[in-house]
Amino acid sequence: MILLKNIFYLVRDSLRIEKNIDLLIDGNRIKQIGRINSKNPQNNIEVLDCKNKAVIPGLINAHTHLWQSMLKGRRDDLSLVPWCEQVIYPFIQVLREQVKYTRASEIGYLWSMLGAIEMIRAGITSFVDMDSGYFAERVPQAWLDIGIRGVFSVEMVDKWVPDNIRIDPKHEKENILKLIDAWHKYSRGEPLIKVAMSASAPFTCSEELLSWILEQSNKYNLAIQIHVSETKWEVEQCLRNIGKTPLKYLESIGFLYRPIMAVHCVHLTDEEIKIAKKHSVSVIYNPKSNMKLGSGIAPITKMLKEGVNVALASDGTASNDLMDLFEEMRVGAMLQKVAHEDPAVFSAQEIFSIATEGGAKACQIDAGKIDEGKLADITIINLSSPHIFTLSDDIIPALVYCAKGDDVETVIINGNIIMQNKQIMTIDEQMIVKEIEKISKKLKNDLK
Repeated sequence: MILLKNIFYLVRDSLRIEKNIDLLIDGNRIKQIGRINSKNPQNNIEVLDCKNKAVIPGLINAHTHLWQSMLKGRRDDLSLVPWCEQVIYPFIQVLREQVKYTRASEIGYLWSMLGAIEMIRAGITSFVDMDSGYFAERVPQAWLDIGIRGVFSVEMVDKWVPDNIRIDPKHEKENILKLIDAWHKYSRGEPLIKVAMSASAPFTCSEELLSWILEQSNKYNLAIQIHVSETKWEVEQCLRNIGKTPLKYLESIGFLYRPIMAVHCVHLTDEEIKIAKKHSVSVIYNPKSNMKLGSGIAPITKMLKEGVNVALASDGTASNDLMDLFEEMRVGAMLQKVAHEDPAVFSAQEIFSIATEGGAKACQIDAGKIDEGKLADITIINLSSPHIFTLSDDIIPALVYCAKGDDVETVIINGNIIMQNKQIMTIDEQMIVKEIEKISKKLKNDLK
């Protein structure tokens, strides 16, 4: 058991805040909230003093590409298509070459661990990884070793991408089924790992491939994640080649039959927003990535008014550079305000809800709120830094506009203390970093 004692601010969700209260965790669930007598003789209770701390639901990063963890700081002058051509594809080509080396099998584990460390340090307790498919066998193993909750999927594609980096469709399908067999069966007894299907985008996937993805999703009862309407160019291509906008096209082929996480949705039409609501599509908002690539501003306020579930995400670090959802919340809220030229159009409470409850709903995780019976996925924030000082009892605006990932002190996932006093407890972080540095030297030389 873990007892969080003397919690200064307990943020149960975006609308419920309590002060000077305790919280008891039993196993992987929240057992009790209230004034709890810690003097009661109970075995195996670890007490954490939360004086001058905010306890919030663990943040949920609903879309990232962990394989891009080694691509930070590369180019800030490219839109999506040339960015793929000049940043992403050369790296994938390097990865293909690494198959020749004996240490290649460790690369996926290490970049997965690198991303997991960054997210835990920023208070993220759950995430969705759209993996490249290269060296993916041990990617979820890193999550088990460090103790973070993840949704594992492999991004599938069978057109538009250059032949020299495209995986043979037959081989790719066989690989996906092997990964599903390995990790979906495993996930039934392991609450930290979930499996999903992923399609790159409507313009990079044939209708045959999309149908196959839908078929496997239905067979194994898996959610699907897919990039949708990230750029105007993508929408124009879809209209030119198919005669429909991307989400409307996906609806027309029955792809929205399964639970769908539609990533970006920057250029959804009003009609498509209604389609998203009709089919319970979760939209994944990636404000910083969309800004860096110049893709545009997603119509999030329209989606929320229509009743669409929205989750927050960092996207991969090649198009964002950070997986810090505090910064993502701040930027995401202000971006909506400036787009509408109205500071009241989007609140701190709304973006906080998107980063917690919205992500939990999209990922089908029983978290996102702090209530008795919910999963014990909790982030503890130290409020002692000058930049987060506030006189207001409504702590959420201070968290959204002032807090940083570095303010996270302790992270509890699935009822286990994964980071305490900024020290990750489950792995030897320095050893992992040294291993990453060894491999990154080789990758860096090959990218020159």
